[in-house]
Amino acid sequence: MVKNLPLLFFILIIGVSSSTVSMNGHLPSIIEYAFMIMSFILNVTAVIGLSLHVFVYKPMKKAEENLKVTFK
Repeated sequence: MVKNLPLLFFILIIGVSSSTVSMNGHLPSIIEYAFMIMSFILNVTAVIGLSLHVFVYKPMKKAEENLKVTFK
């Protein structure tokens, strides 16, 4: 999961920037909606991945290290 952390940050940055472009740019409506849908999907994916990393992976690694220390 740590290997995917830079990828998740990159996805989040792309999602936020496409959201900004869709709101501030003077684009045709079909492109504007495409950017909005793309930004929504990218942002949701990045937030789910980052929250899984923070709330599942890190505590699991910490518990695994504690078990290794306990059973040595």
